[in-house]
Amino acid sequence: MNTSKDISQLIAHANEDDLRDIVSGWANKHSDFKDYVRNCLCPSVENVDFARKLSQAVNRETKEFFSRHEVREATDWSNVYNDLIKPWSENADSLSTEKLYDLCDVIVKEVGMQVTDEDFYGDDWYGDDFSGSIQDIMDVLGNIVGLLMIREDVSHDILNSLEKLIKAAKKKDVIDDYIGSPYDFILELIALRRDNDEVTCGIYDALIDENLGDEAGTWVCRKIDFIRSMGLADEARQYMEDEIQYPEVCLKYYNELLDADNWLEAILLLDRAQAIKDNGSYFYSPKTPNWLELKQQLLVEHGTLEERIDNLKRLFYNSYNDKAKFYHQLKELVDGDKWNAFYHNLLSKATGYNVIDEIAPFLIEEGEFDWLFRLVSEATAKDSTDYRTPLKYAGSLRQTHFEEMQAILIRTVRAYAADRFPPKKKVNSSKYSYFRADLESLSELGYSKTQKEIVEFLLQEYRFRPSLTKELKSIKLETDNE
Repeated sequence: MNTSKDISQLIAHANEDDLRDIVSGWANKHSDFKDYVRNCLCPSVENVDFARKLSQAVNRETKEFFSRHEVREATDWSNVYNDLIKPWSENADSLSTEKLYDLCDVIVKEVGMQVTDEDFYGDDWYGDDFSGSIQDIMDVLGNIVGLLMIREDVSHDILNSLEKLIKAAKKKDVIDDYIGSPYDFILELIALRRDNDEVTCGIYDALIDENLGDEAGTWVCRKIDFIRSMGLADEARQYMEDEIQYPEVCLKYYNELLDADNWLEAILLLDRAQAIKDNGSYFYSPKTPNWLELKQQLLVEHGTLEERIDNLKRLFYNSYNDKAKFYHQLKELVDGDKWNAFYHNLLSKATGYNVIDEIAPFLIEEGEFDWLFRLVSEATAKDSTDYRTPLKYAGSLRQTHFEEMQAILIRTVRAYAADRFPPKKKVNSSKYSYFRADLESLSELGYSKTQKEIVEFLLQEYRFRPSLTKELKSIKLETDNE
């Protein structure tokens, strides 16, 4: 036997088939050597040196490929995925958290940092396009991050570090641009995931719990669709019923009930949604519809006259900009001989900080000028400097309460000036122009003599304020329209 050569030299120059036969023969005769070879070639995932294995695979699979334009180096990512990353991901559940972070880091550094734009658009290297395999690899990355999120309370520091790693691997057509929140990049990973499992469900929960602001309800809806995609229709329905405090969820549920022609359940759902809104326990969304108006649409077709009238009354009281629409709809439904008593009851129960402005248009429409004047008088009794309320309704009350309104206007304007422009005190002169514009409108409302009396008084009383005097003198006084 030739023992003069070092074993490492022999192995380095040996034929691969000879070495394979030697190892196989020895392994068949010695079970302990067979186990040793198996552990060396197929170690448990927990013991794998991810960085070394993946680096070797990338180097091995990076070859010269023929493209349409040139011969260049490219990596066959499909082999990297099938030989290493896919088997690792299938055993990810059994990995420790530390090992998962290690795998995440390795995938980003050994794949994400190596991928080029050409890999995504495929230059027909032997007819292959590797972008699908890169998608598979990034999908694995999404799974790993999902496991980390639901396995423990992942801190923002960890999320930020993961975000930086994944940003480094971001390539066109795989992960879109990120926004700013530590959770934003995980939204993209959800889009990448293809498997419907508890990992994805955990990602949704983490995002909803993090509170995505106006978007939280949208993500609850997506989770509902995801649960259904797992074949869990009953669980999805129960989850939807439990989360109707989100307007988007309630609207989704409502539309599904209508699609099933279950209008009675839809009406009950709208009542629940409105109760949640009235209690202030709902999540604000700019997409929130008017639940009562949706209910009215159903009641037109399925409800009684009494139900439609009661719901329109609620719409009237709850509306800010559409009171006139609902008032006139009520007027069409209520019998003419009952309308007078009905609108008296309707308007008298209106409440709120600015109730006079809310019901004044309807008092004017119905000719209830005594009622309107009473409200004006009550407003100025509460605030003696409030000249804008009587000014707003002076034109409407001119024919029925001219003298009373004239007295109120003079009294409140003088009180306002005394309060806002006291002698020997510095005031904000920018308010003078607005004050002058209000006084100027008196002649247009039919109170020219009242205007002249007020302006002449102010010019004398506040002559020590030249800026105010200048504004007052710019008013063109008339005295022939009262």
